[in-house]
Amino acid sequence: MKIGLATPIDIEVLCPYLELPAGTEPPQGLGGSATTPLVQGLLAAGHTVSVYTLGYHIPEPIVLRGPRLTVYVGNFRARARQRCPDMFAAEANQIRQFIDLDQPDIVHAHWGYEFARGALASGRPHLITLHDNPWNVLRYQPDFYRVARLLLKLWVLRRGRHFTAVSPYLAKALASSSRELPIVPNAVLPAPGGPRAFPVGPGSLVSILTGWSELKNASTALRAFQQARQQLGPGLVYWLFGPDYGPGEAAQQWALAHGLAEGVHFAGLVPHEELLRQLPTFDVLLHPSREESFGLTLVEAMQAGLPVVGGRHSGAVPWVLDEGRCGLLTDINSPAAIAAALLELFGQPARYEALSKLGVARVASHFSQTAVSAAYEQLYQQVLGRHQPTARPVRPLPVAWQPAAAHSAAFSPLP
Repeated sequence: MKIGLATPIDIEVLCPYLELPAGTEPPQGLGGSATTPLVQGLLAAGHTVSVYTLGYHIPEPIVLRGPRLTVYVGNFRARARQRCPDMFAAEANQIRQFIDLDQPDIVHAHWGYEFARGALASGRPHLITLHDNPWNVLRYQPDFYRVARLLLKLWVLRRGRHFTAVSPYLAKALASSSRELPIVPNAVLPAPGGPRAFPVGPGSLVSILTGWSELKNASTALRAFQQARQQLGPGLVYWLFGPDYGPGEAAQQWALAHGLAEGVHFAGLVPHEELLRQLPTFDVLLHPSREESFGLTLVEAMQAGLPVVGGRHSGAVPWVLDEGRCGLLTDINSPAAIAAALLELFGQPARYEALSKLGVARVASHFSQTAVSAAYEQLYQQVLGRHQPTARPVRPLPVAWQPAAAHSAAFSPLP
């Protein structure tokens, strides 16, 4: 089957599947690791895969080719005030034109915004995977850009026919009487890990968060860490990864201002593959987020053998942790409750090792590339059996698709 994926993605991670000339730097793309395991899983299952994606500062569309993977890269306008008035029409048009040129058997769009709009405009058989609840995003980030994103998501939900959600929590939030939402979770990239023995030594915590915000709730985690450190000793350390969590960035500034930086390492943003390699060197993942539609970080930590502490009412977190059978659920708004959960893990070797073992097993059975790819393959067949053409117009794309002599056939603008 020829499968097209319309999605933001980290293009560099796909380079092993592409035939690029020596020394060629691929375009950066918008980043994101949620769909990379699916691309790899579908290729491993023998399918031909095309990725339709976008990146900043792409003056003309580019194609990167490999034996069974093709990546189309278009431009994502740099300013939100350019994208919002036309509801991301230029971005959607590029996705549509990529699909028209490529002619996949089915288009699988992710996130439900401009990538889904382009997929719907193509008229090809489609499946749209929903990764977030725009109402909750707007709640925690109340600005015009999130209003525009909400309106685009509602447009897609009204016009799309075939959807999935990445968790029961998200499916319940976005379901309607006329819209089925089968649940297919995100897959995890294979990485070092396995069941862990109880740590010898003072212990280490890690959090991987996207942005310093009320939603990610790192301030409560920092308070909880200092409370736990008072009980477990000064050897306990806490590592923070992600944007806003580097040296001199928002998290460290806040921690220093509140006297909560002792024992904390502000590592900041690191490449995803490097993060997966580092995860097994820590002992516990603390995930203070107040809401998650899925929580890929939780799955990656479980695969690495780390017991997880997460929020009892944090969206999909309880489901990912099998309602507490694969991690500790607590009141994530209470520093004292978080500290108590950490003390439980570091004080009960048998409990620690049991959670590590159960977490690894849950990842293998529910979140592996093989399991997730197989679930999507079944849905693709169902969609193809029901498809009726539904092409919809999108405004013309103001991009000159001119060949550039400097590019090779493997790395070239569209004709």
